[in-house]
Amino acid sequence: MKKINNIINGIMTLLFSMSLIQSVNAQEENLSLLHVQDQVYMLYGADVNITVQIGENSLVFVDSPDPAIIPAMMAMIREVSDRPVHYLITTHLDPLHVAGNEIIETLGDNSGVGIFRPDSSVAVGGASAGVTILSHENVLNRFYLTENDIPSLTITNTYYSKKKDFFENDEAIIVYHMPNAHTDGDSIVYFRNSDVISTGDIFTPGLYPDIDLELGGSINGLIDALNFILDLIVPGPFAEGGTYVVPGHGRIGDEIDVVEYRNMVYIVRNRIKNLMENGANLEDVLASDPTFDYDTEYGGVRGGPSNIEFIRSVYLSLQRDME
Repeated sequence: MKKINNIINGIMTLLFSMSLIQSVNAQEENLSLLHVQDQVYMLYGADVNITVQIGENSLVFVDSPDPAIIPAMMAMIREVSDRPVHYLITTHLDPLHVAGNEIIETLGDNSGVGIFRPDSSVAVGGASAGVTILSHENVLNRFYLTENDIPSLTITNTYYSKKKDFFENDEAIIVYHMPNAHTDGDSIVYFRNSDVISTGDIFTPGLYPDIDLELGGSINGLIDALNFILDLIVPGPFAEGGTYVVPGHGRIGDEIDVVEYRNMVYIVRNRIKNLMENGANLEDVLASDPTFDYDTEYGGVRGGPSNIEFIRSVYLSLQRDME
């Protein structure tokens, strides 16, 4: 019986491994490296959108994907450029957005010096591969001080001010802190010459926002962040094109897409706020269905929060602000 059980366990392990390989292969087949504008590209088809600046001197990443697909991602990038990675900007603390940080760190050229590397084995140390992995300091604070599902985190540098800017590949890159939006450590990244903004999960067209209250997110902070992004955008002729926006998930957008998304968030927030000011509790708000006319476009069919999860997070965020 023991021998039979061992054979069964072996078969199950093999089948599980094969399913993982098939899953990775299927994901790799769906990957696309899309040219957004000028030096900026977007890796589409992973669990998250990855923004890549591909220049004459180096590569700059915004967020990192699952390590299993990094070889396929780099194979596509190597068809365009053989330059090393100099920067990786982490937009916020989320398992999907930081999963490949440690692998990306190895793709540099030993030309830089790291400051912090908080992971399961090294609390403080220098990055060995010359890749600056940048985030707002609240990403580190939340990693250490808030319960989360991230076993390790590779960050080599942080900023604490309203913005951090640097020059790479003959282009100004400006990293702005968006406080208390999706989380309290959100960053958006503006590639100024290319005229592209990478937003992380502040803007996710086709999905309701994920407001992470435990990590300091808020509905009002999210609206402020979307308005800030709109202030940066300069639309093209007839309001099409101009500044392009790479979201954390979903399609590339422009001003009209961000305006529609901001308006949806703003209207739902005001509906719930008005109900609360008239004495409605959470059950009353849910029963009123304040997202009914948006559920077809944003209601979770493509992933992301359901309408109920979104309504609940807005209610709890407003309740916290009223206390």
